[in-house]
Amino acid sequence: MSQKPKYKNHAGLRRIVDSLRGLVGRDGGPGADVFADALDAVAREREAGGTPDMVRELAGRSHPLGPLVKRRIFDEGIAGVPEGLKLGWAQLPATRGRGFSLGVFSGRDRFAQVAFADDQGRVFVTSDPKADVHGMEPRFLFGKEGTVTLPDGRRLGRADGGAKDVEAVVGGIAGRDGAGRMNWLASWLKTGNRYTLEQLRPDLPESLRTDLEYRDAIAVAFFAAYMLPQIHGLLIGFGSGNIFRRLNREAPMGAIRRSVRDTLEARSKGMRASGLEDHFADLMREAGALGDAAELGPVHGAEPLHLYTSSYSGSYFFGWDSSLPFPAALRSLAIEGNLNRFAAVSAWLERNASVGAFPTEDTVTRAEAAQIDQALLSNPALLALGTEGYARDFDPVHDDGTWAAWHLVETARRAAADMRGGAGHAGETGRAGRDGGGADAGGSEWVYRQTLASLVRRVRVPYRFDAEFRSNLAEGRVAMGFTTAGTAMMPASRYDEAHRQWVSLSDAVRAQIGTAYNLRVGLIMAALAFGADERVRTVCLRVDSIGLEEAVAEQDSAISRIMSRTLAAFERMRAGSLGSTSAKAAPKDGDIHGDPTHPTSEGDEIGDDQVNDEFRSLMQGVDLDETMFADSAAPSDVRSASASADAGAGAAMLGEDDASDADREADSAADESDPMAVLRRSPSVRNLVSVTFTRERFLEQLRLEGLAHPLDFYRLFDAAMDVDARGELRPIPSGFDLSDERFAPHGSQEEPELADAVFDDACVEALGCSDSTGLAIQREDLLQRAVNDFHRIAADDSLASVAKAQHAMGIVNRIADPELTSLATQVTSALIDGSDTPELTFSLAQGLDRDRLKARDQLFSGGAEQAVETLEAAVARLDDMFAAQGVPRYFNSYAERVVYNRLFATPGETTVLIPDNLFYAHMELADVLSQLKDADAALPHLNRMVAYAPAYPLSHMKLAMQLARKEDWDSARAACLNALRVALDRDDAAFAYYRFAYAAWMRDEFDVAAAAYLMSDHIAPGQIDALEGELRELVARADSQCIPVPRDVPEAQRTLALHELPVWPHIEVASIVRHAARVSVDRGMFVPARTLSVAAARMNDGDDRGIDVVQAQFLRSLNA
Repeated sequence: MSQKPKYKNHAGLRRIVDSLRGLVGRDGGPGADVFADALDAVAREREAGGTPDMVRELAGRSHPLGPLVKRRIFDEGIAGVPEGLKLGWAQLPATRGRGFSLGVFSGRDRFAQVAFADDQGRVFVTSDPKADVHGMEPRFLFGKEGTVTLPDGRRLGRADGGAKDVEAVVGGIAGRDGAGRMNWLASWLKTGNRYTLEQLRPDLPESLRTDLEYRDAIAVAFFAAYMLPQIHGLLIGFGSGNIFRRLNREAPMGAIRRSVRDTLEARSKGMRASGLEDHFADLMREAGALGDAAELGPVHGAEPLHLYTSSYSGSYFFGWDSSLPFPAALRSLAIEGNLNRFAAVSAWLERNASVGAFPTEDTVTRAEAAQIDQALLSNPALLALGTEGYARDFDPVHDDGTWAAWHLVETARRAAADMRGGAGHAGETGRAGRDGGGADAGGSEWVYRQTLASLVRRVRVPYRFDAEFRSNLAEGRVAMGFTTAGTAMMPASRYDEAHRQWVSLSDAVRAQIGTAYNLRVGLIMAALAFGADERVRTVCLRVDSIGLEEAVAEQDSAISRIMSRTLAAFERMRAGSLGSTSAKAAPKDGDIHGDPTHPTSEGDEIGDDQVNDEFRSLMQGVDLDETMFADSAAPSDVRSASASADAGAGAAMLGEDDASDADREADSAADESDPMAVLRRSPSVRNLVSVTFTRERFLEQLRLEGLAHPLDFYRLFDAAMDVDARGELRPIPSGFDLSDERFAPHGSQEEPELADAVFDDACVEALGCSDSTGLAIQREDLLQRAVNDFHRIAADDSLASVAKAQHAMGIVNRIADPELTSLATQVTSALIDGSDTPELTFSLAQGLDRDRLKARDQLFSGGAEQAVETLEAAVARLDDMFAAQGVPRYFNSYAERVVYNRLFATPGETTVLIPDNLFYAHMELADVLSQLKDADAALPHLNRMVAYAPAYPLSHMKLAMQLARKEDWDSARAACLNALRVALDRDDAAFAYYRFAYAAWMRDEFDVAAAAYLMSDHIAPGQIDALEGELRELVARADSQCIPVPRDVPEAQRTLALHELPVWPHIEVASIVRHAARVSVDRGMFVPARTLSVAAARMNDGDDRGIDVVQAQFLRSLNA
């Protein structure tokens, strides 16, 4: 007989009954009346001075059981049951085969029902065996999660020796807490019709955990894992499940501390705690999460740290407020790293549980958890891309891990093959690689870069890192760089298996661990780069430090005042910042989208710096998982808590090598006697290792030794690195720059306007033009190229004078610019005379700017009519001039040029680029006239804008808004549809839907209007303030007339499709830009490829509301 506690917990029973009654009452079901009545009677007798007896009161309210009623009484093994009561189940006749009753026995033949369990693993709290549970919420349930193959051994209550494999169903046990939320509590296995309970907090005998029938399993789990713990105020799940629950629901620092407290309280009450929980406490204590960390604590209930999880790697990342002091931020990075170490051990134990290996979390000890942690840190390849493929008996602690390292190469090859096949086009077929694997990237730059971007973001390592890469598959070259984890992040202690004790680690040992870890991560990166395509012959790798710890050592307290910029960049590593992006690929309008009435800068007046800043800002609206930036200056960018968030301080960190070297040289040359000199330095990227790996030798070494001896591995390739006496890497001059031309296809950063490429059939199909001139959007650059071509023709002695003149006129006719045509005689005359061509001066655009300035001066001086006349005369003159020789057009971006080529250009069309400021002048006139006069006065200029830029949503939306002012709803609706059909950005699409909805409403198309409103809010939620009120009013009016309208997004999409209206982003231009993006990357045309790839990445209907972190990494690879 087990010892039962000698107490009567009436107060505890009152609490559980009150909570049961409250929740059941909300469901409309019967309450726990038996227990309530018994407790009331006990209370009355206590007040009267008598001796209350809970058992007697329950017995008086219980019901007798007939001799044929099946029952099971748990006489022993479940602790915490009040004396005189026994728990169990009964198969009451009233249940009629729908389930069975759970309750309390006051003797063998008297039973009081607590709850009803059905045959689907659900438990409902009710004292009525006849209760209709339809519509009631279960308080407790068994949920199925999947199937696994396990040895028929000790986990199922049998001997291990020679056990055969059996298939088992696995699931979780969950119970509803006082707040009504379901919490994971434990787990179960089922083989045949027998159940095993695992990961239970109560310490139950084996007879109550293994080889249980269904009713026994439900009853034991309900009483031991749910009802009794709730009575005693300790309803918490087991092990990492409870920790992850808190991390997902609560502020991180509080969640960490409460998780450790849960472990201590569980043990103090005789309940079980896993060795992984103990290891978690060790890690958090070591990182400083359990000590005095006031700067990381809550202020008025708000903590400065925010926890995110990468949807790709599964890693945790902290976001922090920009005001977080530097020491606290550095501590948060240590906590973040240790959180990921804990999660990695948990993942490995989950892997063991799924394949039938040991230890599992149910059996792991604190020492075993520490050893697995050490193994995963010593060989990060073990968990870098998941746990699939390992043999059941693989031992991460004692195995050399060579297979894990080689497995990365094979995984990268398969990933490239999948990417190639999943996004392939006709004519692309798989082939076997020479290294013995299947198909790989097949030489496609697009496939290779997408694959490597995905793999880099999926790499699971404990410490945050930034990564950058470039590739030139035609020449077999790849360059990669990544930032390191410093010594301060490394473990301060380890478990000594030989002596079975924990030992502290010196700073020198920690430095050696950090060096080995960083070098191993570099080998992982190189293995992925080689594996994705067999054409890669060399991988140039550089390992960098962002200098945080060096700054701490040098600057001490002064660091807090000068580190804000570096910390902000480092915090954004979890979001995949794209870093600096060339203005050559940026849209002319600064990439502003949405409501055209919001202030925008005119493209011709935006400086290069402003364009770069705007483009960087837009690119940081990514995913994250990620979600994404927690910078307090831009809270709207924090999209999602599951934002993908793997790494990345930005391309600028890894691309400014020359500047960094120069800064270091200047520092070393400075007067070290100046005590303030060190304070003037700010941390910068410092190169620690530069190495060039060659394919055959690298793969051979990886196959033989894996990551076992990283220093020897690097030295085998004559790596440039400086290891000091402590074993720590010291800064060295950088060996190469990722922006070197050799790491990208030849001419990849050349603008189409300045290139002279003739396209093959695939390019013609994708881009809609026969040569690079057909992609041009900048008139000035195109004219400059013509001038350069004229000089080249003049210097070509192999051509006769007449041939030179004819060649020059061919260029003039191809461009068809009226100003160039007017100057052509100067060129041909010089060529016929045998002299060099003159430097041509193009003044049309500058002349128009002078007229614009003059008109503005007149407007501000009160001469509005005169200002309009001045500018209208100027634009009319240019309109006529550019319409004379071809089809005049304006393009805001290369993506819009491709859309125009594919959708609007006619066969044989001669497209003429107008000056950008001619388009802006029409926009100015339309805005001024719509305010000074009316919409009719603005329409000629708006129509001209649409004619010039049919692929630019802004043109259509400005027209639609003025048509709406006229209440010309048919035309306004058509203009909104035109904008929607060419929208490459979700803000543009959302605003087009919004304006379309109102136009449809005014046409009494209630269902279409409601659908458009819903789509607008779905695409860009919260961006249009008036939308919610308008939709509410529309629905109310439709309901008042009994007109059915869609109520959710799926219904809205079906409604639009039924009316053959666009359902963004599933529109024709989406496939156009995706195909064009891939072709332009494969052909090494990265300037248009960047804009096309941004558009392709944005045209998604996922929940990330921005650019996915993998696409952000991919886009960074296209930078110079």
